[in-house]
Amino acid sequence: MPVEIIGLGKQEIRFIWEEGGDPKDEDTWPVRALRIKCTCANCQSEATGERILDPKSVPEDISVKDMHLVGNYGVGIQFSDGHATGIFRFKELKRAR
Repeated sequence: MPVEIIGLGKQEIRFIWEEGGDPKDEDTWPVRALRIKCTCANCQSEATGERILDPKSVPEDISVKDMHLVGNYGVGIQFSDGHATGIFRFKELKRAR
């Protein structure tokens, strides 16, 4: 779980992770990339896994309107295009080093 998430009103989100007591490890994700990556039932078929969301429909200037923790495993993001149903898991947001 990150120690800090920075991104409200921005076009990128920074996840700051604590590694060995030192909170310097971080990942930055473009908000548009996260919106396109969403795996909710509106964006990806539950039956086939096929992508439903057309990436061309996601505005280039999309930003974060709101965020909330989902348990200890993820974050819910409300995007400026109104989409708010996806859960982004921390284990998928933390890039391998």
